[in-house]
Amino acid sequence: MVLSDELVLLAVTAGSYISWWKALLLVLVLLGWGRLITWIDKDSQSVLLPRASINLAMVLGGAFGIFLFFVLPGFPIAFLVLVGIVLAELGAYMAIRAQKAGLGDIGDQFKGWLLSFKGEKVVKAVQGEVNFINKAGSFVPVPDAESPERAQYDAAQVLLTEPLRRGAERIDLMPLEGQSAVKYYVDGVSYNGPQIEKGRASAAVTYFKQIIGLDMNEKRKPQTGNMRVSIDGKKHDLQMTVAGSTAGEQVKGLVDVKKRHDFRLENLGMPDDQVEQIREMIQDGSGVVLLTAPRGHGLTSLEYAILRAHDAFLLHIQTIESEQDQDLEGVTQNKVGKTPAEYQKTAEWTTSQEPDVILLDRLEDRDQKTALVLNKFAESTSKRVYIGLRASSTFDALALWRQLIGDDAKAVRNLKMIINTRVMRKLCPACKAGYTPDPGTLKKLNLDPEKVGKLYQARTQPLRDPKGNPIQCEFCKELMFKGRIGVYEILIVDDDVRAVVEAGGSANQLKAVFRKQRGMYLQENALLQVALGDTSIQEVLRVMRADEGPKSGGGGSAPPRPGGGGSAPPRSQPVKPRA
Repeated sequence: MVLSDELVLLAVTAGSYISWWKALLLVLVLLGWGRLITWIDKDSQSVLLPRASINLAMVLGGAFGIFLFFVLPGFPIAFLVLVGIVLAELGAYMAIRAQKAGLGDIGDQFKGWLLSFKGEKVVKAVQGEVNFINKAGSFVPVPDAESPERAQYDAAQVLLTEPLRRGAERIDLMPLEGQSAVKYYVDGVSYNGPQIEKGRASAAVTYFKQIIGLDMNEKRKPQTGNMRVSIDGKKHDLQMTVAGSTAGEQVKGLVDVKKRHDFRLENLGMPDDQVEQIREMIQDGSGVVLLTAPRGHGLTSLEYAILRAHDAFLLHIQTIESEQDQDLEGVTQNKVGKTPAEYQKTAEWTTSQEPDVILLDRLEDRDQKTALVLNKFAESTSKRVYIGLRASSTFDALALWRQLIGDDAKAVRNLKMIINTRVMRKLCPACKAGYTPDPGTLKKLNLDPEKVGKLYQARTQPLRDPKGNPIQCEFCKELMFKGRIGVYEILIVDDDVRAVVEAGGSANQLKAVFRKQRGMYLQENALLQVALGDTSIQEVLRVMRADEGPKSGGGGSAPPRPGGGGSAPPRSQPVKPRA
């Protein structure tokens, strides 16, 4: 018996009673879990979630999973239970984060993590520091404290840091008496930046010229160049224009220009029924469609998104643009000047090419000849023409179009649809303030008190830590808003609309047809976003006042605008939030 036991022991190789691949799998899962809770610890701070409670829950959940791994019989079951607990922790945190702050920024974080495996340096800038990137893609070294360039570098930091950290899309440096002012725009709203002494402002301009490679001696003529920077781990492309004036050199910086209009139809913020209406219009492929908005309210984004919904490889698509804001794959983009004569000449040449789709980015209210050229092309060829107009509602756009064509029957014969849009800021999901609205107020807003129990607004008080000290919201950087969302008003020009227009019908008759189409006014769609908690009543009021489009009138038979400026008439039924 003793001899047989010794033979068994000799037959077992030392260490073979441990499965190396099982141990490796366990180590990999534990490393992944450790990396996960480290990320959750940092991320929960940035979106103002209860860090301590979440960390405790994550640690206890992981410890419980490890305990079950060693207690449960059989490796496959124990391993799957451990992996399942880790994934459940991740899913639970994502659900909490989605409810509090959304998941829109997770993709950028994931991309940065993937880049780290490729050996690319992920920028981890010190708070308040902008990293400049040269044309070779390398980081520009920070000048020594004794270097003459250090003052220029520090001045550039003062100019760019606050706007970039807050997500500015444009940064302006304007020379004044004795100093220069910084003004920047976030989500279409202007903010005043720091005041910079004139000498320091000049030093910052010099530094920008060096980085971009502009002529250092040119102080008067405009010069434009591009540079890349990074801050808080995010890279940005800046298009900088430097120009001289009697007060000194001024700078206009556009941030991430190529990404500004990078939208598709599905992510413009339209509800599903409006997306379906536009897809049906695109499938029709003929006639004129008016795309309209006041200045600064997403007209170019709407135009490009609708063009992207066409198959540019099967269709011949051409645009006529005064400013080519973005390259569109498979689309011939014709850049023209801004005078009506140049637009008309380019429109005549473009129509002679007989493309399947034409987009005119802007039609001025005085440019009747271009309107007639494009309307005739759509009528004679049964091809599609999109025309951009500055107007405050679909009805204003219809009145202006009738005025330009000069004949109501011709104006609506080939007109298929009018779309009007506004862009509103979204409340910061991390720090927005909820309140219970008065039922009477909800009824005045045509919101159903039984469906809407809570609304949100931008907070008016500072955030505070557990000790009562004021703290900054790291998600919106104290702007109270984060990102934008579009709302849309769509008028389908069907036989009923044509009949009303050709008969010189009243505004009430047009409104009746609009309601027959189950159309919703801009204000009604905006209030749906209020009911969903994405924006506030105050933001809706601000946006609806931004009616800079042409006013109706002067067109003879053109009716006065119903619901002008997106204002909706009283409804018989209260608005209910879309699911």
